[in-house]
Parts: sequence; C-alpha cells; structure tokens
Amino acid sequence: MFDNNEMIDSDNDLPKNNNHDAPQKEYTGVIFLTSYSHRRGPLVPTPDLSFDLRTLPNPPKNVRASQTGVHTQLREWLFANPDVRTRFDSIYRQISERVQEATTAGAKELHVGVFCQMGKHRSVTFVEELGRQRFDNWCTVINHRDLHAKRSDLGHRRGNSKQAAFFDTES
Repeated sequence: MFDNNEMIDSDNDLPKNNNHDAPQKEYTGVIFLTSYSHRRGPLVPTPDLSFDLRTLPNPPKNVRASQTGVHTQLREWLFANPDVRTRFDSIYRQISERVQEATTAGAKELHVGVFCQMGKHRSVTFVEELGRQRFDNWCTVINHRDLHAKRSDLGHRRGNSKQAAFFDTES
C-alpha cells in the first residue's frame, strides 16, 4: 500500500500503474466510447455513431438506487435479458464495420455515443462492455459523461412535484 506521506526518491518508488507500465503497442486508431444521459442533451461534437438504449429494460429501482453500470451485478442482470444481448451484439457489429471503413479511409479516431435516460445504468453498462471487446487493432477510451451527475443538477423539477408557495399574510 502506498502512503502519500512517504518521500518518493525515484520512479521505482511509485506504485505500479498498469496503463503506464503496459507494453507499448502501435494501434491503427482510437475508439472513444462515451455514455451519456438523454436528459442532459447530446454530445458535442456529435459522435460518428450514436446508440439509443432507452427502449431496453431498466434494472429494478432498488438495484438502480445502489449501483451503476460499472457494477458487475447490474451488468449481469442486464445481460441476462436476451433482448439486451441481441442489441449489444448489433451495436458491436456496427462499430466493427465502421472501424473497417475508418481503417480503409485512413481515419485515426472514431467517436461513439451511447445514451439512455439518465446515463448511469444501461449506457454505462454497454460502454463498459464495449471497452472490453477487440476492434481490429484499435484501442478504446471510455468516458462516462453523466455517471456522477446528480438528478438535482438538471435544473427542473419532475412534473408531479409540487412547489410550496409562501405568502405574507400580515400587513
């Protein structure tokens, strides 16, 4: 365990960083996979491919309240549904086809957006799983735009919320 109070004398004293210490490999290009919330608006700039997952089933409320798409249990729950698995396979094929086109065209980047209603469960699950796949010598970079955003950050109340009004009745 690394103690932040210890003095670091050389690079050999640093904790292991698997990203930095991994063998260097030349990649043809980079796929940027971004999950986001439909409620918070589209990605800017617009991704090359965009996938809407709002029609897929949402995990039960008690699971959604305590877990996000980065949690294994939630991902396993989603992928137990055959419709989810079918949709994932379709998205993987579409990205693979676009990677082949990009390679032929000499492109070095491909931006993919995956969204659901809140950007915390279904879209995060798909981006995490897509990041584990292989894409013909292209590496992947994962970003979850709205994973840590709070519901209150939306700037509006839900339709069934009532706002209290206070009036000065003394004159």
